Amino acid sequence: MLSQHPLKKATHATVENVSALSQRLAERWPDVRVELDHRNAYELLVATILAAQNTDKNINTITPALFAKYPDVTALAKAKQGELEQLIFRSGFYRNKATNLIAMATKVVADHGGEIPNTMEGLCALPGVARKTANVVLGNTMNIAVGIVVDTHISRVAPRLGLTAQHDPVKIEHELMALVPQDQWIAWGNRMIHHGRYLCLAKQPLCDQCPLAPLCPSAFADVMPAKPTPTPRAKSVEPTPAGKAKLAKANGKAKPDVKPKLNAAKAARAARAGA
Repeated sequence: MLSQHPLKKATHATVENVSALSQRLAERWPDVRVELDHRNAYELLVATILAAQNTDKNINTITPALFAKYPDVTALAKAKQGELEQLIFRSGFYRNKATNLIAMATKVVADHGGEIPNTMEGLCALPGVARKTANVVLGNTMNIAVGIVVDTHISRVAPRLGLTAQHDPVKIEHELMALVPQDQWIAWGNRMIHHGRYLCLAKQPLCDQCPLAPLCPSAFADVMPAKPTPTPRAKSVEPTPAGKAKLAKANGKAKPDVKPKLNAAKAARAARAGA
């Protein structure tokens, strides 16, 4: 059974509430970084595009071979669609992702001299890139805070914490930017993603282990009770005819052996034959 410790639940988001939440997040996840393996902005941009509808763990098994073949944006711009698709097949939606990666690299080479843009506008103009991906790259490789990463984890955790009632990622981001100090945007986003990935799970949040529970209006509310283990049914075995007879006799329902009665015609013939 989960320990139901006293909760001081926030009724609405305030800067003070977020400050307390941020302090607890920092204590629980002090040195969190993006979990996609990368060595530079190019690699993180490619990995983040691939991570859409997939997991960082799986993408990290794909990118070593990918970056060995295409070590920079110039090499990627020259990639053949089919060869690239084979390398990223396990990322899902591989055809669209391959198309976007080649188009992204081509545009970076043509418009930015092969350098990954360092602005939100420049990144979002690239194929396959929106605000989330741009924030990941800017914050984690350039230390530029122009927004807060809002991925599937933050889209789930922020409403649970009472920080937003929005569902659109851009609207969620803007509301969070008004609550979190700008100098914390990068670290705060990484910590929230980590928190959602390892504690505030989608189906079974680990509220009893969560340092934010005393401040969370949803603590324990989303915990699903464990399903009882069904008792297996015994298989019914059909008794044999002999077994049925024994059961009937044991229950006092056995029918006496009765020889079939001969009808009148057969009885007359039998009498004449015996005369």
